[in-house]
Amino acid sequence: MLIDFVSTIAAGFAAAGLVMGLNRLSGRRLPKWTMPAGAGLAMLLFMVWNEYSWADRTRLTLPESAVVTFRNERSDFWRPWTFLAPVTTRMALVDRGPEAGLPADPGPDMRHAKLYLMERWRPSYGLTVLFDCAGARRVDASAAEATAADLAAADWQELDPEDPTLRAACEGGGNG
Repeated sequence: MLIDFVSTIAAGFAAAGLVMGLNRLSGRRLPKWTMPAGAGLAMLLFMVWNEYSWADRTRLTLPESAVVTFRNERSDFWRPWTFLAPVTTRMALVDRGPEAGLPADPGPDMRHAKLYLMERWRPSYGLTVLFDCAGARRVDASAAEATAADLAAADWQELDPEDPTLRAACEGGGNG
């Protein structure tokens, strides 16, 4: 958050410097209000760009094998432009790629996947999840390891068979 604040201020100073240079080149013919207006507009435009590009920039920090399965988009009255195009504030991603460092699959209908939960202005959270593709259910891998001898005793969570996270985790075969 501090980096965003500093970046916004820097955009304002850069715009003010640009307007000051244009004013000198024009022989000081620009109205006095153009410098603060240019700085304010640059800061506002940077903040809007930063909010709308957050999800895509965050996605680029993860391996290419990570798939976005959920985006929470919202509109707020203090950001009136979000009523025209809602901004992404949270998202979930599933990674089954070899870079995820997942354990071997426990069976033909079971898949391990790395699940990332990300929210704007909050720390990201990643966990390994075991999916039962045939039974449309999931369990945290730590709970599954505790009951590895009997997976039936694990605390499974039922999922909709069309759940995007389940589908992303179960597509293809194996972890690679």
